[in-house]
Amino acid sequence: MSSQESNSKQPNLEISYTRLSPSPHPNGKDSSHHAPIVFLHGLELCYIEFSRTTPFLSKDYELILVDLPGHSRSRDIPFTLDNAIDALSHLISTKVAGGRAHIVGMSLGGVVGLQLARRRPELVLSLFCTGCAPPSGFRRWVMSRPGLLGGVEIVLGKFATDAMFWLSLGVEAVPELREEFRENQSMELLRAGYSACTAVTLEDLAEIRGVRVAIVAGGKRDSVEQTREVGRMLKSKDQECEAFVVRDAVHLWDLQFPELFAQGVRAWVDRSEMPKEFEVLK
Repeated sequence: MSSQESNSKQPNLEISYTRLSPSPHPNGKDSSHHAPIVFLHGLELCYIEFSRTTPFLSKDYELILVDLPGHSRSRDIPFTLDNAIDALSHLISTKVAGGRAHIVGMSLGGVVGLQLARRRPELVLSLFCTGCAPPSGFRRWVMSRPGLLGGVEIVLGKFATDAMFWLSLGVEAVPELREEFRENQSMELLRAGYSACTAVTLEDLAEIRGVRVAIVAGGKRDSVEQTREVGRMLKSKDQECEAFVVRDAVHLWDLQFPELFAQGVRAWVDRSEMPKEFEVLK
């Protein structure tokens, strides 16, 4: 059992979300024939992270963009993995037709998505996650010291110009997202977020059953070898699971290559061929 799991859970946590639905068909029929897709953002960010991706999907799918606990409109709920899983379980069970959804998770959102697939597989039709393989080596050493890492991030976040901030991420500026980042940033959230990322282990992920998982690494910033290892382990349990690397991608590559990101999500959800930029990790 993960160290973040406990028996003292708050039931029926209500997180905030934005729902994007396809335009009604002219003949009055539902224009979407797909199950909804729930998007989970990265640490210190919010639903706006996916603002560049959603235009490529919103005509065909119902999209639910959440603010995770501790973030933006859900800031009044402390972030823990338990709270995130409880809140998402309640959301999918009560706000999603049929009580099941496809999940897309970026970074911390991917960690949450993997844990949701592990703990509540009956709610998850498929999972597309990226930048969320359990850290190892020096990366794990740094992340397991959230006070040190968080302190550095807060100082840099406070004094970095907008140009420096976006340059460090390797993506073009999204001013509204930068404002939410400033509002969300705190030592409490950073400690909780990094603790969650280091609490999840390969042994935990080996318990996932009945969920088709795509785990992706951005080739320029993420751990490709750890992603490969997770993919091998998942595939040993379920042949439909797969690991990929997008070689030119940074960590937040949904902002870098939004159309390609959407194409990958679409292909995984529809069980169609993945774009050529998705290199299978064997």
